[in-house]
Amino acid sequence: MVAALAFCELNQPLSTRRLPPALLKEAAEMGVRRAATFLAGRALLAELMFLLFNQPMLPEIIMSTSGKPVFTDPSLPYFNLSHSGDRLVVVISDFGPVGCDIEINRQRRGLTALAAEFFSPAENQWLKTHPSPQTAFWQLWCLREALLKQRGEGIWAMPSIQLNPVQHTFSAECKGAHLLIRSTETLILSVALPAMADQLQHWCLNADKSQLEKGAELSWQQFKPELAPR
Repeated sequence: MVAALAFCELNQPLSTRRLPPALLKEAAEMGVRRAATFLAGRALLAELMFLLFNQPMLPEIIMSTSGKPVFTDPSLPYFNLSHSGDRLVVVISDFGPVGCDIEINRQRRGLTALAAEFFSPAENQWLKTHPSPQTAFWQLWCLREALLKQRGEGIWAMPSIQLNPVQHTFSAECKGAHLLIRSTETLILSVALPAMADQLQHWCLNADKSQLEKGAELSWQQFKPELAPR
């Protein structure tokens, strides 16, 4: 069993050779920009399915009742996709449901109002004292999004998650999950994995060969489930 992550930029060439004709037809009916993002995400997922699960073509995908894309065949692995700007990430695992979120560390109007609406009082206080409130906001946002996407829930459920950015813990319904975050000056990435997935493979795109190659292990900050009071 495996858990893996693949990352690329939208301007990098990625072959659509493993995408079925029906999916290519679906993309042809989209706008240019949306189609490019859609095809890149599906192509990245297709390459992972080939490398890790011996699937020569991307299996059929449907939307679950919660609006989360899943494979039609329930015996196939779980996956999740996210993009921000020109950055794209796919996470896949046959251990159980996964979630991911990637965000360009950027300015956005109304960050303070969003934090007040969705984050706890303790988190908002932490934001105020952080040397880079913008970076801190996107870290908390990414962590929540990864957990919500793992659970198949939308932004409306954000207040149900409590994060302690000092102790690196979280309190949420998906107890036992591995919640990881990787943050740089320009990019923030978070991944939520099942409890059994104690390792995360990293695959990156070789632009010259237009194919995925296994990369070096990434360093992550881990958030752990908050222990219930005795």
